[in-house]
Amino acid sequence: MNALRSLRAQLAAAILTALALGLGLLLIMAGNQMSRMTMEAFIHEQQAQALALANTFPEAFERQSAQQLLGAWMARRNQLQGDFTTDTNVNLFTTRGALVVSSSSNGRLVVDNARVLSGNVVSTVIDGRLYTAVPVVHEGRDVLGTLQLDTSTAPVNNRLFSRWLALIGAAAGALVLAFAIAMWVAAQLTRPLSQLRGVAQQMAEGQLHARVAIDDTVNELASVGAMFNHMAERIEQTVQQQRDFVANASHELRAPLASIKIRAEALASQNVGGMRAQQYAAEINDDVSQLADLVGNLLQLSRVEGGAFTLPTQPLNVLDELQACVRAATPRLAQRHQHFESQLADDIPNLYLQPNDLTLMVGNLLDNAIKYTPEGGCVSLAVAWHAHALEIAVKDSGEGIPPSDLPRISERFFRVDRAHTREVPGVGLGLALVAAVVRQYNGTLRFTSSGVPGEGTQAYIELPGMPAT
Repeated sequence: MNALRSLRAQLAAAILTALALGLGLLLIMAGNQMSRMTMEAFIHEQQAQALALANTFPEAFERQSAQQLLGAWMARRNQLQGDFTTDTNVNLFTTRGALVVSSSSNGRLVVDNARVLSGNVVSTVIDGRLYTAVPVVHEGRDVLGTLQLDTSTAPVNNRLFSRWLALIGAAAGALVLAFAIAMWVAAQLTRPLSQLRGVAQQMAEGQLHARVAIDDTVNELASVGAMFNHMAERIEQTVQQQRDFVANASHELRAPLASIKIRAEALASQNVGGMRAQQYAAEINDDVSQLADLVGNLLQLSRVEGGAFTLPTQPLNVLDELQACVRAATPRLAQRHQHFESQLADDIPNLYLQPNDLTLMVGNLLDNAIKYTPEGGCVSLAVAWHAHALEIAVKDSGEGIPPSDLPRISERFFRVDRAHTREVPGVGLGLALVAAVVRQYNGTLRFTSSGVPGEGTQAYIELPGMPAT
């Protein structure tokens, strides 16, 4: 029973059943046709013999004695004995149905004599014998009587039996061949699934690089294999991202914790005092604030990526919130002597957005632009309402991002590896948060940069929204 639960066995059984039914139906149709044609050929053969024999009798054979007629018939039968089976009987009757002569002891007329005398050739099978009656006509005018041949159907039945055996043997051979073909087809169809199961087992054992080999198999199975490989790549990327996340988070936590530990041990040992102790306490406070920000960002990122998102029920005054973001960034812009240009369209409608989400997106983009733009550089913010979408653009004149790093710029803990960016504060979670929030609103986030210092980076957000009525 377990074997029948196999997909390969079920496919083979289904194919074999269909072929067997088709062959069985074909066998019945061909056998019936063969039997009918064989019997018709036998009947036609007997009719031809009867007609040939009837044409040999002389005119007015009724006036001759029975012995002379029988002698004439015997002489003719001896001449044609190769055309008759061994148990063929010949009977000659008058137009009234009276027996004139017979080669058997119980000659009787079993056919409709009236039909025969009207010129018809009549054949019928009774009790395993074929009776064929033809009119005896002299010179095409006078009907002298009826000639009846009767012969056993055993020879034709034996012929049919041998032909049926041959036909059944051919069908059995075809069925065996069909079984082999069904097993081959089932193996071809299930082979990709077996490979898929094997690769899934390898992935379950930790071999995430395993992939299904896609060849010239059935299109649907090839599509399944391609989708499985795509899923495997996503799983491998996700697992790798989780590993990187743990490694990066550990690294970001280790440095401030080590700094706190060293300074706390120094303060606990009372080896430092005065201004040095105050400096250590201030540095510990800074490290704790850095850890709090890191943990807060991680919690917020986890909430955004894993929580169920629902649109707010109250619309947000987008223009007021954007102006608040600009006011929050102004002190840092002034501290770095950067030129800031703001273009906020007046026709921006109120939208169903969370205030914190809009502040997070715009604030992080402005924060990155300020941090990576040298003193005296330029930062700009442009927001407009176009084609039922809120379009946000933040540009700077900083060092830019190498084009090869642009696809990874919104990954967690990813930072561009340049010497002049290593001292910039941050852990690489800001843009990951922005990307996660943008995805919640079914928006798009993209970056463009030539990587040439001074040409800066351009960040674009497009949020489809429904204005409040």
